[in-house]
Amino acid sequence: MKYMDVFIKKIVPKASLSFLTLSYFANAAFAALGTVGFDSSSFVYQSSDRGTSSTTFSASGETSFDTKTFHGQADAEVYTYVDNSPELGYNSKELYLSTQKGLLGDSQFSLGRKIFEWSKVDDQWKMMSLWSPRFTWDQINPETVGNTGAFYEFKTPHVQVLVYGSPISIPEMGTPTKEENGKIVSSNPLWTPPPSQMVVMGAATNIHYSLITPPIQDILFRPNAAAKFKYTFDTGFWGSASAGVMPVHSIEYAAEPYLATTTGDLNVNIRPQFPMRTIATIETGFESPEKDWNLWFSGSYERPFNYVNNPDYLNPAITPAGIFSAATNVQLTQNFWFNGGILYIREEAFHSTSTLTNVNVTLPSRFPLKQGVTVGGNWRFSDQTQSKLAWTQDLIEQSHFVSLDLQHSLRGTRLTVGVGADLFFTDTTSGWVGQYYGDDRMRGWLKYAF
Repeated sequence: MKYMDVFIKKIVPKASLSFLTLSYFANAAFAALGTVGFDSSSFVYQSSDRGTSSTTFSASGETSFDTKTFHGQADAEVYTYVDNSPELGYNSKELYLSTQKGLLGDSQFSLGRKIFEWSKVDDQWKMMSLWSPRFTWDQINPETVGNTGAFYEFKTPHVQVLVYGSPISIPEMGTPTKEENGKIVSSNPLWTPPPSQMVVMGAATNIHYSLITPPIQDILFRPNAAAKFKYTFDTGFWGSASAGVMPVHSIEYAAEPYLATTTGDLNVNIRPQFPMRTIATIETGFESPEKDWNLWFSGSYERPFNYVNNPDYLNPAITPAGIFSAATNVQLTQNFWFNGGILYIREEAFHSTSTLTNVNVTLPSRFPLKQGVTVGGNWRFSDQTQSKLAWTQDLIEQSHFVSLDLQHSLRGTRLTVGVGADLFFTDTTSGWVGQYYGDDRMRGWLKYAF
């Protein structure tokens, strides 16, 4: 009887729980998709920091499942260079579990990494990440990824309320950098390294860099939260307001220089910083009932904290800024959409009191494009063939960027082929366009879905 009691009290409940769990997921609907491919770039000009070509192999997968109670979504991407220095990049745009729509009426809870539209600016201007982080393996064409945490959304045809909170902050990834023999290097062919030599007090001086990385807990454990309210009228007009305490998603850098007394070389400590900020965004716009054109205006203000702007630093980690933008999207024909936008950013000035007044080490900027305009279009020639053209001008540096993509899915197969070009018209190395001076390239890609 003793063994029978044990069996009834312990084994049977566990077996029943396992059976119920298997039965629950047996009724779930699963879906999965995988893709492998190659993306190759051929550069027009030779560079001392890269060759004339670069090829990336990528593999990605995504899956979802649905039960009566929950919806789950997950994706993962892995990248590696084929002909450059071995480097592995990985990314997940979304990885979350949420309650089913309708289960709680107009409310829905989600946990994990999920993409929401916090601001129109992030979709229009990919060179910065105002609300949503990015994956920057291809710095010119970064991917938007979701914030990581807990989400609550209340949504009706007129009202949207979105609340987010998280104990952690994951910085943007995709461009691996490291210190190597006194230099900051990267396998990314679009990486622009800081100068290895400069003239200081009339003499050519070698520069040695040291990468000073803060403890991992200072990088990850940065609690953040945000909320958004949006109202849409029957006429198509809408307005939204968002506010939050958020991380700066991109990694900010500060340069701390000092002259070595023994060698006379210039030593520069590169200090990655992971500041927080308060941010508020107000947007308004109109979308026609026929969905054939829209127009929106956006204004944001962010104020940083939890960072160091030492007066001896040559580059600030971040300063307060106002971000203003407007854009439109118009369907001109059945298969052609025109889009255009304008951007204006005003950052408060940073004044360094470094005694090395002749030293200037250029590091990536929080807002590489401060005043810009863009126009472009999307063609959909058929269900298999589509194209995209974009022209962007840096109004401060008077530089221009032109990008063209053409993609075709082979009928009856799971193959997709594409070609593209990125061209930079600039006389400077400053600004978002100028930093890619000499990186004009032709691109081609091949992808197989299974």
